[in-house]
Amino acid sequence: MESDRYDVIVVGAGVSGLVTAGAAAHRNLKVALVATGPGSFVTGPGWLKAQDILCASAAPELGEAIAFFCEMARRAGCPYAGDISTAKYLPTLLGDFQSVALAPLLLWNAEPRDGVSTAVIGIRGLSSFDENFMAERLSERARAMSSSGTYAARQISLSRDMGAPVTTLHLAQLFDRDPGFRKELVYALRAAASGFQRIFVPGMLGLASSAEQIAEFKRELLCEVCEIPTLPPSIPGLRVFHRMESYLHQIGVELFRGFPVKEVVIHDGLCTGVRIAAPGHAMNLRGLCVVLATGRHSASPLNGAYAGRDQQMRPLASTGAVMARNLFIAESLPDSGAGNNGDAMRILTGYRAGNLAASTRGNHAA
Repeated sequence: MESDRYDVIVVGAGVSGLVTAGAAAHRNLKVALVATGPGSFVTGPGWLKAQDILCASAAPELGEAIAFFCEMARRAGCPYAGDISTAKYLPTLLGDFQSVALAPLLLWNAEPRDGVSTAVIGIRGLSSFDENFMAERLSERARAMSSSGTYAARQISLSRDMGAPVTTLHLAQLFDRDPGFRKELVYALRAAASGFQRIFVPGMLGLASSAEQIAEFKRELLCEVCEIPTLPPSIPGLRVFHRMESYLHQIGVELFRGFPVKEVVIHDGLCTGVRIAAPGHAMNLRGLCVVLATGRHSASPLNGAYAGRDQQMRPLASTGAVMARNLFIAESLPDSGAGNNGDAMRILTGYRAGNLAASTRGNHAA
């Protein structure tokens, strides 16, 4: 097979595109993932809201799709906790609690707990995280939920000059590459955690940290630590993206980063590939199947001809005819009875599109 020819080409690297690529790659297919950058998944904390699960619960494949996503995350080194049948109330940057069904481990154990004392620890110079406001609001909200847990604000200072403004992105990058920074952070957090059973910190513990590295960090702290997602770009969401993208690369998915797709090439009812706006001249990738997983922008490469999709997630022209038998759009399922908002639905549609593409790609090889 030529180097520019693939079984499945996936356009978009949001959670839907990542799951689509993973589902196809696990069928032992040659997969390309094309994206201009991370999708909207990284703007949030990376958790799955209980309400999103409820909205998608009518779809029969939901449990299977979520299980596949969680297994991908585990293999990628960013495991999730929880399941689609239960929920926890996890703290947000606004000092309230969000009902969450599944979340990365660093977020999962932050629910209100009776009799547990928690230090909410800020970083001097980090303006996007107000530990005093957080501790006050969480205490108030926990009491309203009849929890006897307590929250107190603490702040640490780090010796190095990190410039201004200090951001969680900069802190996360230092956490990844500078052992000296991690050592200083452990020392400062350990001192601030004295007398508390648990600490909350702003999401900053690395963009690429694996579960093993986080577990070692926790052991050094000598107490439980949980992250609070901050303003976008959310470090917990970015971490999931980076770990999953790296995992897809490890299992053979070829990544084309930073290039927008100019056109989906269709001839006589078959999609033959995509044209990418690479520097200098357009790059052509040929594929036996193509999946557009860029959310509300999925129809853009179709030159305005898109008028909906059928039950098999194939785009329809204004006449109602299928535009290409081997082209799929990973959007909300037309028969799901739910909107296309929410990461649970994006996981579901990505999983379904990946499997449909994998099942279809051999039928049009001629």
